[in-house]
Amino acid sequence: MPITPEFLLVMAFIFLIPLLMAFLSLTLKDKTNRWANMILGIVLAGFYLLDLTAYLTKPYYVLMGIFTIVFYALIAWYAYKWEKD
Repeated sequence: MPITPEFLLVMAFIFLIPLLMAFLSLTLKDKTNRWANMILGIVLAGFYLLDLTAYLTKPYYVLMGIFTIVFYALIAWYAYKWEKD
């Protein structure tokens, strides 16, 4: 796959989302933060799940992909289990 400037821009946004999630967790109100974590956790877990299917022959990528999916799913799950205001 050729690496184009557009591809690098999309990948930069994907890698910046966890930083955005951390910042938003400090600045948003609880209810909004809860929803942001649930939505972004599910979206990112889904993205990495789709991405993982392309690299099933590379053990390193599979290991890191599985852990990434699990952690994003846990973020969404714990946000879902937060006490509702």
